[in-house]
Amino acid sequence: MFQAINDAIVNAMDYLLGWITFLPRDAQLFVVAIMTSAILAGVRLWTTDQNWLGRADADKKRLGELVKLAKAARDKDAKARYKQTATLIKVKSLRFEGKPLLWAIVPIALLATWCFGRLGYEPVRPGQSVEVRMFVPAAAIGSHPHMLPVEGLAAESGWVGQVVKDSPPQINGRWDAVNAKIASKLGMTPPLEGVAKWRIKTPDHAGSYLLKIRYGGKTYEKHLRVHPRYQGPAVDVYDEKVQAIETVMKPLKLFGAVGGLDFLFLPPWLVAYLLIAIPFVTVIKWVFRIY
Repeated sequence: MFQAINDAIVNAMDYLLGWITFLPRDAQLFVVAIMTSAILAGVRLWTTDQNWLGRADADKKRLGELVKLAKAARDKDAKARYKQTATLIKVKSLRFEGKPLLWAIVPIALLATWCFGRLGYEPVRPGQSVEVRMFVPAAAIGSHPHMLPVEGLAAESGWVGQVVKDSPPQINGRWDAVNAKIASKLGMTPPLEGVAKWRIKTPDHAGSYLLKIRYGGKTYEKHLRVHPRYQGPAVDVYDEKVQAIETVMKPLKLFGAVGGLDFLFLPPWLVAYLLIAIPFVTVIKWVFRIY
């Protein structure tokens, strides 16, 4: 039920935001992050008393100057009065903070839902080769799962796979190295067990394919989507015999370098999104004088 609602939101938002997925990788992240900043700043402009907040901001600046003068004159009483007045202004300003956040929840939630569905990974594009991995317990090492042939797809490594001992994820750059080290120290790195791999060559046109893998007397299914934009999810979870089947995709990284923070459960695109969106709220507010 939840997945159906999520898919419906993502597909509906494609009509508004689908064009973003055809931009260069880094531009996609900048556009959605700046959009978020603009929504937060715009909602604040619309839902708050900007005249009052503007006067309060000017008063706080003036009080800051008076505090410095009182400090230089060693007038402790005046300094305390100015600070108390500034504190009262800050407390009264807090009543304007809740309403903008409340009004921003819905558009930000819709945008975030779309981003999770479309920006997680670089897509499997037509004509590319993609690796499919099936993860199983270490006890299954040496077994031979069989992927059924699919019309339109070619198995470059053959349709019959072999379960081997898994290897650690490849470390690309200092960011990934630090992230992996912290996750390991926190005990968040899963143990290496068994994995079977297939190298699949996709056709020169977009399409959706149902991969079927025969293993342990059962048939496990995994959808492979070939499209210019990411269709997700990359990983499907199954049962105790087959822990997961994964379509190996490159995570969307800003400048190809900003990785995720696994110990905070933040994927690479979301880290980049936050790094751009948070400071841009301040920039937009400064440019358009929004208080």
